[in-house]
Amino acid sequence: DESLRLISQAGFRWIRQEFPWEDIEIHGKGDFWDHKWDKSAWNKYDRIVELAAKHGLRIIVRLDNPPAWTRRMGNAKGWEMAPPDNLTDFGDYVYAVVSRYKGRIRYYQIWNEPNIYPEWGDQAADPAAYVELLKVGYRRAKEADPTCVVIAAGLAQTTEETPDEFKPRNMSDLLYLERMYGAGCRGYFDVMGAQVYGLWTGPYDRRTSTDRSNYSRVQQLREIMVANGDRDKPIWATEVAWNALPEDSPAYPNYGRVSEEKQAIYAVEAYRRAAREWPWMGGMNYWFFRRPS
Repeated sequence: DESLRLISQAGFRWIRQEFPWEDIEIHGKGDFWDHKWDKSAWNKYDRIVELAAKHGLRIIVRLDNPPAWTRRMGNAKGWEMAPPDNLTDFGDYVYAVVSRYKGRIRYYQIWNEPNIYPEWGDQAADPAAYVELLKVGYRRAKEADPTCVVIAAGLAQTTEETPDEFKPRNMSDLLYLERMYGAGCRGYFDVMGAQVYGLWTGPYDRRTSTDRSNYSRVQQLREIMVANGDRDKPIWATEVAWNALPEDSPAYPNYGRVSEEKQAIYAVEAYRRAAREWPWMGGMNYWFFRRPS
């Protein structure tokens, strides 16, 4: 309640919230009871929905993270977030969530960063397989609520273009999106998701190339959409941010490093630039407000 009050007070009007499959249909097919705590697995999510409404916040629900029972590999190391063996199971989960919250939630993101390990499991990135999952999710979501809005997974910014014969677990978001279109993704999403991180440079770094990750990289995703006939589809930034990793942190700054002061300036300027220059950009979700761990 306090988190959502602060988010609303800060001027945000949306939250992007995970509804992890493994935390809703925990123990087996059709079982929505949390046996560990002997209560409905829906309880915490019902409460989030109620509190978001109380504070005037709309919700974008992220649908992914299958339970172990959906995979032959279970939760073996590296496979914890991999897709299910049977896409029908995923479709049923999507239908269950969307139908339960029809009239209260309209926006659903199908998966997250399927172009990188481990969010597609310990296996090669597979755009065609993601498109099949997206199609199932789209059809079942629309079946549950024809007015819902389906957002394609935000693809991780990565420049890796390793030849296919090496079965790369990470694939360039640009190459991945091109192959999604080749696999028939058009018509199976209402909004394209994108990770719009600044990493090592600020929001006015206007350089774009396939080997550069920065705030402007999303423009290249847009070009691919236009080239494939999706000029009228918007992009929403599923995540946007700069990393204020403390200077004394032992962690290597894989995702860039700025001071907290620069982080604050960059955040505001990122929204301003998008509003001025990118008419195709819609919602922008700042990553993140709070992590409990």
